[in-house]
Amino acid sequence: MCGIKKIFLLICAIVSFSITFGWSQPMWSTFQYNNQRTGRCPYFGPETSDTLWTYTLGGAIYWSSPAIAEDGTIYFGCQDGYLYAINPDGSLKWTYATYGEILSSPAIGTDGTIYFGSSDKYLYAIEDSITYAKLRWTFAGSSYGIDSPILIGTNGTVYAIAGNLYAIDIAGNLKWSYNTGIVCDVASVAMSLDGSCLYTQHAGPFNYYLACVDTSGSVNWERDIGGAPFDFSNSIPTVGSDGVIYFPTGFGGPLYAINPNGIIKWSCGGLGDLRYTSPCIGEGDTIYMAGGFDGNLHAITPDGTLFWTFSTQNSVTSSPIIDGNGTIYVASYDTLYAINPDGTIKWVLPIESYTTSTPAMDTSGTIYLCSGNKLYAIGSGTGFTVNPARKPTCFYLNIYPNPFKSEVSVKWSGIKKGQKISLRIYDLVGRLVKDFSLSTPYSLCPTEISWDREDNNGRVVKSGVYYCQIKIDDFVLTKKIILVD
Repeated sequence: MCGIKKIFLLICAIVSFSITFGWSQPMWSTFQYNNQRTGRCPYFGPETSDTLWTYTLGGAIYWSSPAIAEDGTIYFGCQDGYLYAINPDGSLKWTYATYGEILSSPAIGTDGTIYFGSSDKYLYAIEDSITYAKLRWTFAGSSYGIDSPILIGTNGTVYAIAGNLYAIDIAGNLKWSYNTGIVCDVASVAMSLDGSCLYTQHAGPFNYYLACVDTSGSVNWERDIGGAPFDFSNSIPTVGSDGVIYFPTGFGGPLYAINPNGIIKWSCGGLGDLRYTSPCIGEGDTIYMAGGFDGNLHAITPDGTLFWTFSTQNSVTSSPIIDGNGTIYVASYDTLYAINPDGTIKWVLPIESYTTSTPAMDTSGTIYLCSGNKLYAIGSGTGFTVNPARKPTCFYLNIYPNPFKSEVSVKWSGIKKGQKISLRIYDLVGRLVKDFSLSTPYSLCPTEISWDREDNNGRVVKSGVYYCQIKIDDFVLTKKIILVD
C-alpha cells in the first residue's frame, strides 16, 4: 500500500512540476485546432445547445478565433484593440491593449506563450501571468497589419503573414521572409504532416498560386490555380491524413486537392463563393467546405465527389470544425449549427450577430464562439471547470513510458461499479487510430491497457504525437503521448 501511495505522490509531483515549468499542451492551440488546419479534434462536443454563459466585449470580434490554454483560459482578439483572456467560468482574467484592431487568431506555444498580430503592424509574444499579461517581445512587420492566424512550428518558429510570410524565432528575430504578394486580411498558412514545409497562397503578376515553402524559406513549388492576382482568398489550406492539400480559390472557383509534390489531384466546382472560409477534414478524409455567402455546407469525398449539401439559409463566413464523434459545427450569419456526419441537423442555436470567427472546443466538449461583441460558451455541462459530480472520486490516470518506442501502458483507478469507460487513441490531426471499446462497467480497482502502436487495422503507426482519451460516463480526459523510433 505504501508503495502505491509513493507512486501516486510521485505522479502528482511530476504533474505539478510540469505545470509549474510550463510543460503543458494547449487544448486548442491554434486556428482550426492544429497546424494542418483540419478543424478536427478528439473531444466530444455537446449533445444539446445549452448556453452556459456569455461575455460582452468592448467591441465586435472580426475573424479572430479563440485559442484555449491547458488551464482552460480562452484567448481571442477584438476590434477594440484588446486581446482578451477569459476564464473558463466566463469571468475576465485580463486584457492586453495594442494600437490597432485585432483580427489575428492567436496561437499558444507549448511553454504557454501567446502569439498574435495586430493591425498596428506588430506581432506580439506575451506571457499569461495569472492576473495580467506580460510582454515578451514584439516584431514589426511590413506596411500591412498582421491580421493572419498565427502558426507555431515544431521547433517553436512563429509564422505570420502581412504581405510577406514571416518566420520569426522564439526570441522575436526574423529568420526569413517570403513575398506572398497578398494584402488581404486573414490569409495564413498550413503545415505539412512532417513539419518540413508550409503551404500558402501567392499572388503573382498575372495569376494566382498555391506555394510550398520549406522551413528554411526556400520555395519547393508553386502551383497555378487560376484566377486573377487580385482574386485573393481569406481561406487557409488544409492538409489531410495522406498529406494532400485542400485549398479553395476565389469567387466561383473550385476546391482543389493538390498532392504533396504540387500536382493537382482533382478539383470540385459549383460550391459557391469560397473566399471567406477554410476546409476541414473529418473521418475518412471527408472534406467539409462552407460556401460563403451562398450559405451552404458541402461534404466532399476524398476523390472529389460531392457527397451532400446542407443549407443554412444564410451566409457563412465562419469555418467549420469537427469533434471526435464526427459532428460538424458551423456558424452562419445568425445561427450555430451542429450537423451529423450524414448531413442531418443535430441541434441549432440562434446567435445575435454576424459571425466571422471560427469556433473552438475544450476537452469537456464546451464550444466557444465569438459573435458580434460576445463570447459564447455552449455545452451540455459546466465547461472546463471540473464538476465533482462528473469527475470520478479518487480518479487518476498514468501513462508510462511517455515518450515511448514499442509499447505504452495506460493505467487508471477510481472507477466505480456501474460507470462506463472508453479509451481511444487519436493522431495529431484528430483521426481515430485505436478504439479499445471498453464499454462494460468496471469495479473499483486499478485498470490497465497497453498499446503496441497498432491501429484498428493492425498496422503499425508512425512516430509522432498522439492523444489518449479516456471517457468515464460524461467525464472526458485527454492526454498527449509521444511515439518515437
